[in-house]
Amino acid sequence: MSLWKKAPPDAAAITAKVTAVAEQKWKESLGLKMGNPADADFIGWQTALSAPFPMAWPSGDPTLAFYAFAWGMNPFVLKDGQYVGPTWARITHSPHDAKTELTLLDMRLESRGVRGIRPLRQEELGILEVKPLEVLLGPRTKAGDEKLKAYYCLQRSLGNLPSEAVAAHAAFFEWLDCR
Repeated sequence: MSLWKKAPPDAAAITAKVTAVAEQKWKESLGLKMGNPADADFIGWQTALSAPFPMAWPSGDPTLAFYAFAWGMNPFVLKDGQYVGPTWARITHSPHDAKTELTLLDMRLESRGVRGIRPLRQEELGILEVKPLEVLLGPRTKAGDEKLKAYYCLQRSLGNLPSEAVAAHAAFFEWLDCR
């Protein structure tokens, strides 16, 4: 059963809109901190968006939340990982009215630790090819549910999901039942 009277919203258009809102606020509020990359305390910060999370689960409300987080590098100091920064914003998008809103969370641009990156197995690479936004916008199916569970549970095991998302979307994570 579909939530949409017509065709489902365009996932690429939603992603582009949410990304544009996040990048504009990043530039306005946090931007690039200038400094000398050779300094031991320099971190070249960047921002990225999380996968989408349903605001209510299960529900007929298709409003989604994306989380913007900071990550950083200093190749003179850290060569095999990245600095973990704050989850600095939540961006919600309602496909019904195309309304996108940004809420600032934590604007302290500082390292919260270091995250390493491990090689992925072939089956994990396949799981990461799932496009969760397209699955969330489409009709609920058993196959779609299994793809969502595999995708989000893998992302959680890799440390790629902001703790703020896990806390704010508890019903969704309870349904995922990641083990």
